Amino acid sequence: MKITNNKINLFSAILLFISFVYLFNIFIFHFNFNELIGIKGLLINYDGGFIRRGLLGEIITSLSLNYGFEIKNIFTSIHLINYIIFFYLNFLLFKQFEKNFSFYFFIFSPLYFFYPLIAITTKYAEHIIQRESYLITFFLIFIIMCLKIKNRNFVFFSGILILLFLSFLYELTILCFPFFLTIYYIYLKKNNYPIRFFELFSALIFFFSIIIFHLSYYGESNIELIVKNLNENFNFNFKSNDLLYSWLNKDISKQIIFFIDGFKISYIIKYIFYAHPIILLILINHKYIKDKIYLFLFNISILSFVIVFGIATDWARFIHILYSLTLMTFVFYYSGKFKDIFKKISSLITSRLKINTYLINSFVFVYCLVWNLKHTYWQNHLSYAFIKIIKQNILYFNEFIF
Repeated sequence: MKITNNKINLFSAILLFISFVYLFNIFIFHFNFNELIGIKGLLINYDGGFIRRGLLGEIITSLSLNYGFEIKNIFTSIHLINYIIFFYLNFLLFKQFEKNFSFYFFIFSPLYFFYPLIAITTKYAEHIIQRESYLITFFLIFIIMCLKIKNRNFVFFSGILILLFLSFLYELTILCFPFFLTIYYIYLKKNNYPIRFFELFSALIFFFSIIIFHLSYYGESNIELIVKNLNENFNFNFKSNDLLYSWLNKDISKQIIFFIDGFKISYIIKYIFYAHPIILLILINHKYIKDKIYLFLFNISILSFVIVFGIATDWARFIHILYSLTLMTFVFYYSGKFKDIFKKISSLITSRLKINTYLINSFVFVYCLVWNLKHTYWQNHLSYAFIKIIKQNILYFNEFIF
């Protein structure tokens, strides 16, 4: 039974199409900059003292004030560069694998490329420009470094610098440290390098130092001063009592969602179901891999990240981040000698289920396009998601032209 087709480079065509949609959206954001809801959060900076996730805003506002660049031009340029790198590295990472329905099922899952393109609570698909896009891109950069560079000292210290940068860009990076450690372990294993106690000790010291630093300054920033400076320097009309700003300085203990009135256990069950691609990757690992250290690190990386679901409401975003990091880690492990992993998965499915190839290809096609997630934990999934993405981008195009 033939389950691959190497004559048609379908993967490259789909990836190129999706990249065009992303870049088109960024240009739409540029021409409608003042209408973007998320700008007020993305421009948070250190004017009022240290604040979590303030580095991006500090970079953008400093470049504008010191060199006279317009805010939206800096904003657009940074995001364009980020996504050009992101899609190119995706191509480099995934192109080596044999293509079949299981490959397309995981790579083009609604939880990966398509989720940020959904506009639910805002007019524009503003998830594209959120900080997690940089976390995912830099995670990809670290993986490609591990694939291409043999100097372990360079790779190790580059990883530390990437984590340092990302932790100030987006504090959620702290919960992603185990994923970076897993990638480094795979790198050592692929190159037959021994584990060094010094590197492990240094990584742990760095990890706890970053946590202590962030917790020490948590909630200490002067939000009123930040908003005042943004309004005066860039002619915005932000309000310091906006929910987004008050949430940034809110004590972590008061953000635990399980104590919120109306929270139901059914929400957890629902999102476990939505996370089924992650669960499938875990099961596949345990079927084909005997390396207990890798399996432990892989599983603990996922479990460590789950903590964030207890302190914030936008679970769809967290599922997107978690799946992205899980998928990349999985693919990196199987790159090289095990690049036929998706062929093995497909052969196992077709042999056990005795299912027609055309039928299962059709199922994967519909599966990837027909659903996606919305935003918060109490919302159900979004049906006919890809149709809505296309419709929404046609509307953007019409507004832009006419």
